[in-house]
Amino acid sequence: MAVEWGTRLGARHFQARLKPKSFITWRKQMSTEMQEARTEPLDYAVAEGLAEPERPDAPRERSQWLAVATGLIGLFTLIAVGLGLAALATSQNGDGAATAVAPAHTAVPAAADRPAPTLADSKGIKFEKYQEVDPTLPAVPAGAVKHFTVDVLQHVTQVDPALAPTEAWSYAVNGKAYRGTAASPPIVVNEGDHVQLTFVNGATKAMNVNMPHSIDLHAAEVAPDKNYIDVQPGRKLTIDFVAKHPGVFMYHCATQPVLMHTSAGMMGMMVVKPRHLPAVDRELWMTQEEYYLGAPGKPADMAKMAAEKPDVIAFNGYANQYKTHPITVRKGERVRMYVLNAGPSKWSAFHVIGSVFDRTTVEGTVGHDSQTMSLAPSQGGWADLTLDQEGNFPFVTHSFGDMVKGAAGILHTAGAPMPKAPPKPAAAKQAAGPGGVAVTFGDMWVKANTASVKAGKVTFNVANQGQTMHGFAIVPAPAKVSGGMVDESTFVASGEHLQPGASGTVTANLKPGSYELICHMPGHYAAGQHMAFQVK
Repeated sequence: MAVEWGTRLGARHFQARLKPKSFITWRKQMSTEMQEARTEPLDYAVAEGLAEPERPDAPRERSQWLAVATGLIGLFTLIAVGLGLAALATSQNGDGAATAVAPAHTAVPAAADRPAPTLADSKGIKFEKYQEVDPTLPAVPAGAVKHFTVDVLQHVTQVDPALAPTEAWSYAVNGKAYRGTAASPPIVVNEGDHVQLTFVNGATKAMNVNMPHSIDLHAAEVAPDKNYIDVQPGRKLTIDFVAKHPGVFMYHCATQPVLMHTSAGMMGMMVVKPRHLPAVDRELWMTQEEYYLGAPGKPADMAKMAAEKPDVIAFNGYANQYKTHPITVRKGERVRMYVLNAGPSKWSAFHVIGSVFDRTTVEGTVGHDSQTMSLAPSQGGWADLTLDQEGNFPFVTHSFGDMVKGAAGILHTAGAPMPKAPPKPAAAKQAAGPGGVAVTFGDMWVKANTASVKAGKVTFNVANQGQTMHGFAIVPAPAKVSGGMVDESTFVASGEHLQPGASGTVTANLKPGSYELICHMPGHYAAGQHMAFQVK
């Protein structure tokens, strides 16, 4: 009865406020306003999604439609009360005892769970060849005014050597661009410097820009609605400010949707060095970023971004590049590492294995004797350390679920043996026998020379090039996992445990369908050691 009463009262209230003719007029007027809004320039708050555009007649319109909003709120409130009472009544069992109602959970869209496309899925797609990103922090430019020209490039590149290329949107600084990765160069100044930055959205056709972009400088204190606005392709904007605050700051594109533009690579580091910063022997920079791969050669996947399910998390625009190409330092020298977590969504716990940070400066807070730097998205800082022994010292995000997606590297002292590099996909292809599939295990990753085969008898030539034991199995997709273990009863075929450096062969009769190649050691699947595999 409460529901019926509430519905009738709310309906009368709504009808009194908004007659059908008025509703039709409102719909037409709103449609006209939406068309007008598309042609009006957006200010920074609108671009960030923080506000709606204002029009000269907005105050009069707000007063006209305030009554409409009030009527709708009244109606919806009464309906909610009525439905709540109805739910309470229907949740009583025969004995009059209340029955618990399970809370609703928002389901993650299936699109967000799509596996990353592999290099084998990218036939016919042209992309830039990987080039290592120099981790040495650039010097502060000369001159009383620090001039920077920041350009935009849209390009197709890999961000992981085993995965399909993606269309990255990156920045170039003073003519320096990191093609072959999705990294953007650092901007470096001193505290108190006068900075004049000219933002150019695609200076030449080679930059391949086809949409508006912008730049938002976290280190600057300027009016966003004048400086962080959209710039059309081929146009430019100058931003003038004094770098008053020391720190490691983020710069990024603020064009809507911001999540899309930042996830495509439009993020970088700006270092404002404090006065009287002690000198060190080496200065390195590390920007941690996430990548959400869509179709090969296409822009990032928006569904994965919204669900916070990155395919790759990397330092300086390319997964594990400093594991493959370790950074050489000297035993005992003082090293300063500037670190930015550009996100856009995941936390970072930056850590150097085998060392303790002597001194840290994170978001203005000075610390010492630290094991990690804890950085939320857009936060940064620097850490001073020394390596007391000869050896190879991995640096990672200690969020290991993210680390296995590519956020790892190695500091290598000159007197230690160089760590063994993981195999390249081409090398794995050569290792495959006729009609076979070459499978290579590393530590918490698995790669194959192909991601699909024809149905029938298939031989897997498995090599363990990691530093711990691994074991091969193939299971139907999706794998049945419980407690970090894949259900052994689902194994279509499996091999023995392989010690580091060992190899083996597994043969299986495969029917058409979707499978996964996995490591069957406890916890290794959950750590990321699996890949999609198709049988046609």
